[in-house]
Amino acid sequence: MGRPHRPARIKAALFDFDGTLADTERFSIEIDEEVYAFYGIAPTETEKGSLSGTDGSESIPALFRAYGLDVSAEEFFSRRRSSDVIYQELPIQASPGAHGVMRRLREAGARVAVVSTTRRDLVATALGRIGLADLVDLVIGGDDVVRHKPDPEPYARALEAFDVAPTEAVAFEDSPAGVASARGAGVYTLGFMGCCVPQELPAANEHFASFEELGW
Repeated sequence: MGRPHRPARIKAALFDFDGTLADTERFSIEIDEEVYAFYGIAPTETEKGSLSGTDGSESIPALFRAYGLDVSAEEFFSRRRSSDVIYQELPIQASPGAHGVMRRLREAGARVAVVSTTRRDLVATALGRIGLADLVDLVIGGDDVVRHKPDPEPYARALEAFDVAPTEAVAFEDSPAGVASARGAGVYTLGFMGCCVPQELPAANEHFASFEELGW
């Protein structure tokens, strides 16, 4: 079987938020580092990035086990400053070129959704702050699903809301969990390598370093 191709006609464009549409990851890592310091560990950049795109339920205990510690996601977050400040106050910006790609997709007839593990109201607030809210038809947040990425449910929910087949959609993701979620829902997935914490995304159908390089 040959490598799948992008849909000839894209009816739904599905974007991850954190690390893809906006570089929130550097702020999130700064907050995480305060907790690492409390436990006296200094994870590598790769280990820090392993939390990206996840709800932490599995990735956080795995990170701490590498240092001989038993720390649950619940304990980690109880010691961590709330991420709300990232979306509500800190100086986040849209990824260069993202506005143009979203606008052109809409002009070509696609509906646009943001599919995130972050709470929906925080994503909506952040989209407004970075000037993308008017280009988004739907936000699926972590509080809208039972199973988070890498489970396919978040992307399946977006497809269902748009009444669009997976073969008529594309997804943009920056993390292995996000790529697995989109691919699991049957969506052609582009792996974004321009995040401040770039990760290996071998399961993505194709890769791009910047939205500015996309001619659509």
